[in-house]
Amino acid sequence: MYKSTIKIAAVLIASSLLYACGGNQEEENIITQEEVVTEEITIEETNELEYVFPSPLQIAELFKRAGLTYIGDLTNSIDNVDNYNSKQDQKLNYGIYSADMAYCIMNNQTQESINYLSTLKKLSEKIWMTDVMGAMGLSQRLEANVGNEDSLTYIMADLQMQMDDYLDENEMGAAGSIIFAGAWIETMYLGVKVNENEGNEKLINRLSEQAIILESLIGSIKQNNNDNQLSDLLTDLESINKHFTGFNDSEEQFRLSAEAIHNLNNDITALRTKIVGE
Repeated sequence: MYKSTIKIAAVLIASSLLYACGGNQEEENIITQEEVVTEEITIEETNELEYVFPSPLQIAELFKRAGLTYIGDLTNSIDNVDNYNSKQDQKLNYGIYSADMAYCIMNNQTQESINYLSTLKKLSEKIWMTDVMGAMGLSQRLEANVGNEDSLTYIMADLQMQMDDYLDENEMGAAGSIIFAGAWIETMYLGVKVNENEGNEKLINRLSEQAIILESLIGSIKQNNNDNQLSDLLTDLESINKHFTGFNDSEEQFRLSAEAIHNLNNDITALRTKIVGE
């Protein structure tokens, strides 16, 4: 092994929890900042790069701040959960439901959040992640914090950290990439549909910035496609990536055109329908 320096362009979302305690009072705030940066890092040279993705909650929060409103019938029905039989479908839809839960939490839909949590627990049993869901008392924590968006956000962030640790400890990097692909596709679907309904310039900017995340996601899927089982998913993601043509060549802030948003809407919707089976 030897050292090499690489440049990584990424959306950095720094979230920190600040606690101020005085007497019986406790304040919990979540501070989120976003910026696009090019960071130069030095790593040990190996045959693989490590891809680190934001959580569905972080992307949902960025989109909400840009005006992503709540439309209840957009999310994947929990009644579909028993339709997913292959391991890849289960992982993709675990990501789909994770994004839906984040969307509900960001919009104070507590009962819907609890319903999606129960659905995630079902899927976790099928993809061998039961320990993650069972050890955290998530249902009780959600119910105890009804109406407290900050606490609900913290709970889901905790779930994401636990899942990331579990996947890392059990060398399930491929599973993590597939799950994130599902979450990313669902968040993009929610974004394009809300924009279609309302027309939101800030939301278009957030959708455009996802070019960065998509490039990393495609790289991760390629890296984990040793047995070619992810080839169809890779082809679908590369087809979506064509809508971001010009991102790397843009000297100004990249922004999707109206035509590109329309076409992206169509292709994201088709891919999402293929995954959820509706």
